[in-house]
Amino acid sequence: MSTPSVELPPSSRDVHDILRPVRRVMAALMRSDALSRGDVEAALQQVTEVACQVLRVKRASVWAMAPDKASIECLNLLHADTMTHEKGSVIAAKDVPRYFGALQGALSIAAHDARSDERTSEFTESYLIPNGITSMLDAPILVRGELVGIVCHEHVGPARHWNFWEELLAATLADFVAMVLGASEHVAQTQELARHRAHLEELVAKRTAELEHAEVHLRRIFEAAPVALFLTRVKDQAVIDANPRAAALFERPLDELSGTKTLDFWVDLAERDKLMALVRERGFVEGFTARLRTATGKELWGELSLRALLVDGEPCLMAGVRDISEQKALEERLRELATTDGLTGIYNRRHFYELGRTEVARADRYEGDLSAAMIDVDHFKQLNDTHGHAVGDEALRLLAGVARRELRRVDVLARYGGEEFVVLLPETSAEAAAVVVERLRAAVEAMPIPTPEGEVKMTVSVGVITRRPDESLEAMLRRADEALYRAKASGRNLVIVDGARA
Repeated sequence: MSTPSVELPPSSRDVHDILRPVRRVMAALMRSDALSRGDVEAALQQVTEVACQVLRVKRASVWAMAPDKASIECLNLLHADTMTHEKGSVIAAKDVPRYFGALQGALSIAAHDARSDERTSEFTESYLIPNGITSMLDAPILVRGELVGIVCHEHVGPARHWNFWEELLAATLADFVAMVLGASEHVAQTQELARHRAHLEELVAKRTAELEHAEVHLRRIFEAAPVALFLTRVKDQAVIDANPRAAALFERPLDELSGTKTLDFWVDLAERDKLMALVRERGFVEGFTARLRTATGKELWGELSLRALLVDGEPCLMAGVRDISEQKALEERLRELATTDGLTGIYNRRHFYELGRTEVARADRYEGDLSAAMIDVDHFKQLNDTHGHAVGDEALRLLAGVARRELRRVDVLARYGGEEFVVLLPETSAEAAAVVVERLRAAVEAMPIPTPEGEVKMTVSVGVITRRPDESLEAMLRRADEALYRAKASGRNLVIVDGARA
């Protein structure tokens, strides 16, 4: 059995020299095209290549945990000597129960001598010896606190002692994989901050004695961390310490952050009060999102993770902050695309049905009136054929704008399809709905539509109904459509209310 080789603790210059290229490699990984386009396979190949490079190992791999926790499957394994990738291997928990038990602790497994370490020795005959592996460094992949996989680093050659900073780099790589897996599921993309911060804070909370001997290393890593980190005092909410990323995020010089009140960072203090209540209840919080403000007044969305701890006997909080403003903007854009019509900017048909069923349920609960109107552009095909589809599209946009102005905020307006629109009017009788819709019809008739040949006019026909007791949304719309048909048959450019002209 070989004895792990122990490297002397690196000097401050050594650590910075090591981390400088690592940060560049990590930054390049974050900006990779594969990650931005959601190409999981390509992104995982890049992760294993980076892992071999920054941790100087011959083999690096990413494994996914089965939903029932009974096995792990290899998503990507890199052989650094040949730069070849493979995947598909499966390891069952029943074959290596001690290893799976160690994974449940959600901490890195740093097996300096993997063949004798009780957590990894089960692999000795079948895996370690055949592949010449002597040391293993396995970091858990956590998504919203749940173990979903492992990033494995396997050293070939004399047994190797893993340094503290190497464990932290492995955890950071695992966080990148968590972000990749989150992107593949189209979820709010879980990225490196929560895992990276959780690793640091768990070491602070549970291994205080060890960190007393590694204080210099912790300081170097704290300052070099690729995420914004704060240490704050509970009693006065003052910042005790922060790293350069925190200074950059909040647009303050690093020396001015010390003593700053964290209250200054919040847009809404009610959100801070909610966060602090969770910290008091649990002792930690992960993935809390809130609106924050920088020193220049710029607002951003932050994802915060906090853990309570004692520093020199005084209650403090270790906090990590990640800027998720771009992610929030993307989520809002996706929500908008899912609910609105791309041409007119009003609700689309699918979202109308979602809102409509809510309004029907509300009308049942409060026994209130609920009216509906189906609106159709008269002779729209002729308008398109004569002046072109661009003019037709502009006419529909103008109609939607007029409708928004004439209707209330509580009314539900949507493009039903083609040149047909639909409106739900809560707490509105048929008579009142007829008045509103007649006003809308007249406004459309008066609305000029620009064309290359000059302005033209457009009219609409409308069918209006009021909901009957226990009537479904679909039945309401069928009756409104029948009323619309009668309006068309009666000469167009008019409103028909339940069979009678308005």
